Amino acid sequence: MRLLLLSLALGLFPFCARADVALHVPDGNYAHRFGGGVLKDPDGKTYTAGQLRGKVVVAIFSAPNISQGGTQERWADALATNPATKVPDSVALFLVEDMTQAGMFAGMARDSMKKSYTPGTRPILVLDETGAVFRKFGVKRNATELLIYDPHGALRDVETDLSDIPATAKRVRAICRMLQREADQESAP
Repeated sequence: MRLLLLSLALGLFPFCARADVALHVPDGNYAHRFGGGVLKDPDGKTYTAGQLRGKVVVAIFSAPNISQGGTQERWADALATNPATKVPDSVALFLVEDMTQAGMFAGMARDSMKKSYTPGTRPILVLDETGAVFRKFGVKRNATELLIYDPHGALRDVETDLSDIPATAKRVRAICRMLQREADQESAP
């Protein structure tokens, strides 16, 4: 009997439900709904909450400055292109750059990002020229954070400790799968 219970707890039988990932939204002024505003890429294409409804949304919020530049690049690569850590293509993946934090290198950073941005690639680049997008989403200045919204536009997780990219990327992927599974179960007859 103990062996059966242990096997069930460890999920060794295919009929056992997998344990979902624990979600965490820390205290703060985070936008608990992905709505209202418009995100715009460097080519002027807009993304609204209505257009993103039905999709899991992962947004990397960062700043093109010396303290965050390397972090944002590693996270963009990890979640968009690295086969071992990328989120599914069905996930809307954004990189939101707060240009007000770029300091005296803002012009060079802006030009470089616009030049290297290719429409239709991931992550979708959003240049927040005034800091309004950061304020709307409640993201702290001078930090890189990941916000994850479910297909209904509800904030479900915020990742603030981004020091271990492989472990956190694995967690983000698991959250995306869990949120999509929840949406699929809701829409099942």
